[in-house]
Amino acid sequence: MNLLFKAVLAAFLAAGTTLSTAQTVVKVMSYNTLNFPFGTMPNRQDTLKKVLNYVQPDLLLLQEVRTSQGLNLLLTQSCSELPGAYAAAPFVANQSGFGGSNDLQQCLIYNTEVFGLADDYTIETDLRDINVYKLFFAEDALETGGDTTFVYAFNTHFKAGSEDSDQNDRTDMAEIAVGELNSLPNNSYILFGGDFNMQSSSEPGYQLLLSGGGSNTLGDPIDAPGNWGASSYPFKEHHTQATRANQIFNDGVGGGLDDRFDFILVSNVMKTAASPVRYRFNSYKSLGNTGFCYNQDITDCAGNNDVPLDILRAMYYFSDHLPVVMELELDFALHQAEASANDLNISLIGQELRINGMSGQHFNVELFDVNGRLTEAFPVLSGEAYMLRALAPGYYIVRATDAENPSRIVRQKLSILR
Repeated sequence: MNLLFKAVLAAFLAAGTTLSTAQTVVKVMSYNTLNFPFGTMPNRQDTLKKVLNYVQPDLLLLQEVRTSQGLNLLLTQSCSELPGAYAAAPFVANQSGFGGSNDLQQCLIYNTEVFGLADDYTIETDLRDINVYKLFFAEDALETGGDTTFVYAFNTHFKAGSEDSDQNDRTDMAEIAVGELNSLPNNSYILFGGDFNMQSSSEPGYQLLLSGGGSNTLGDPIDAPGNWGASSYPFKEHHTQATRANQIFNDGVGGGLDDRFDFILVSNVMKTAASPVRYRFNSYKSLGNTGFCYNQDITDCAGNNDVPLDILRAMYYFSDHLPVVMELELDFALHQAEASANDLNISLIGQELRINGMSGQHFNVELFDVNGRLTEAFPVLSGEAYMLRALAPGYYIVRATDAENPSRIVRQKLSILR
């Protein structure tokens, strides 16, 4: 176990008290953000917030994030009302292709009360990077010396297009990905998500993902093969592009829902009922698609739909892709943060931090960055100001523990602006 991971794990375990029980449900989402934050429609981060508040995902695989500033908007604004404390893996500019000129990036945001980030790295291809995130579950057992349960999240964006050369490019990327799958420990827990741009289940790249990888071979949770774009395809509720019959704001594509481009595959071990980390049966959805709006807008699926119309509209405007959502079941308890006390709150003005309420009470304060690393720890008296040292602008998580009553914990998300 390297020193960085030890530091992240130690900070993570210090972050709360046990609240969850066994058979915890964890929500995963993969979403193509359509050139975010660029485009002619302003403030799309607020549009996405509506979708995230509805789904409340614990793990968010994102494609087509163009800049680190865009990722920060998604983290600090789109995720600002989600329960828990969310962080982003470091933004890594694309290194693949012609000198890394492709700026459609894959990114990851996660709930730190469910996951910790042990490692992240990129795999180069001829087009764009494949991003890999080694996450660990915030298990209650870790605090008493239990083993760490890791899950690997692959985030991908395969080459678009229907020409033979496009298909060959996708196959090349899949071969590289399968090579990485084979390098992981046997029977690893793996999520493999992203915008695949594949035309059918018979495409060589897709078949390679479902047959290579040895003990880490991937499986489709819904097992819905076929020619995904054909009118005869029987599982139209799994189409994810396009949310719009016609192009809007001069961005994305139209044509209506008639392609299954977006996926979350899982390692086959996660499809077995006996696995401690497993896919939750029947939880995989192309959000809002009932199967009755083929070649139409996603809002045309409003009839007899569990997803409210305002959420369908938000997805219509946010991206030309639908998000894919699914759930995992865990056979162990998680170690989660205690909810903030109602009579306390933390404020930050400039570099001045205050704990308001219960005047005169002593608190031990810890400040974590978005990667879960402890950046500063200090005592503070409620009602008095503490001047933070100079910190990089960004998003931070503050945890304050009552020195006399350690069960009283205040946890708040704060941002330090330029």
